[in-house]
Amino acid sequence: MVDFKMRSSDLFNSSNHKIATLRGNDIYDERNHKVATVRGNDIYDERNHKVATVRGSDVYDERNGKIASIGDIKKTIDGAMGGVTVVALWLFFVR
Repeated sequence: MVDFKMRSSDLFNSSNHKIATLRGNDIYDERNHKVATVRGNDIYDERNHKVATVRGSDVYDERNGKIASIGDIKKTIDGAMGGVTVVALWLFFVR
């Protein structure tokens, strides 16, 4: 069973509690606090520090070490569409 589900631009946990929202290139938590920004293939935290890059179907951390593949990430989030934004949700809320 998948523990997380995407509906529209919202991410829900297995208890059906909304834990994140996508608005444009920004990601907010359930308290409407900005936690990440997506710029191209790069993901930045709220302090504008680069935390990950997506290259092809692989995800690399800020030190260029591979941490996941998009296929594996989509298996953990039911209804996940897209690439870099789903990776950002996974980094900040699922992983």
